Amino acid sequence: MSRISFDRVADCYDATRALPPDALAAITGGIARALRDVAPAPSLLEVGVGTGRIAVPLATEGIRLTGIDIAPAMLAHLRAKRPEVAIALADATSLPFPSATFDGVLFVHILHLLPDPAAALRAAQAATRSDGILLYGRTDHAEHPRRQVIARARALVREIAGVDVASRERNHTADRTFADHARSVGAPLAQATLARWVEHFSGRGLLTALANRTYSSTWAISEAAMPELLRRLTPQVDALCGGLDRSIDSPAAFILLTARLPG
Repeated sequence: MSRISFDRVADCYDATRALPPDALAAITGGIARALRDVAPAPSLLEVGVGTGRIAVPLATEGIRLTGIDIAPAMLAHLRAKRPEVAIALADATSLPFPSATFDGVLFVHILHLLPDPAAALRAAQAATRSDGILLYGRTDHAEHPRRQVIARARALVREIAGVDVASRERNHTADRTFADHARSVGAPLAQATLARWVEHFSGRGLLTALANRTYSSTWAISEAAMPELLRRLTPQVDALCGGLDRSIDSPAAFILLTARLPG
């Protein structure tokens, strides 16, 4: 698995990955509380900081934040929003910081995309002081018709394009990798649900996102395979959703896993 840069969607990232304001406030508040259990004025490194979707509200909460990413266009959007946030163009496995620089290191919606998440966690721990904290956040969607639609799309992608876009399995691998790292270093592992909300989608919206390659799971699909994929998928999505334009509610939750490092 190669490194994935989000520069190709930098201009639409915030619009397509926006969290509801109440959910975002609960998420950043929960992360800030976890950090302040470690230090009263915590310093945090966010790996894969991107456009600052999480970093900007955390900085507003008073967290001393540094962000790294491999995507310069994404970082440019963050710099335009909050020029005072320290950023660096860097890889998750080769952090440009001395040992024990931060009180915590945060991964949100990134660990499953890294070619070597275990190496990234080792690098994060090296950059974190003893008795610091590693944090890993992700969104979980309940069993729902949306999952049926996505599962059908993945099956067709494998058949037509020979590409595996099973990001849900990568999420499970990331969960296990984080838990395994915590156990290996003797760090107590905790899990909390910081926010719940309802997303709204339609079959047509999912097909449009697929055609526009809005999400990274679609980037490996060839241009040649896309028309056949959409042709065969459209009637199946129509049937699963009860109409392409029918609005469907999809419950979602933000899960935060934390590993408090030994002192």
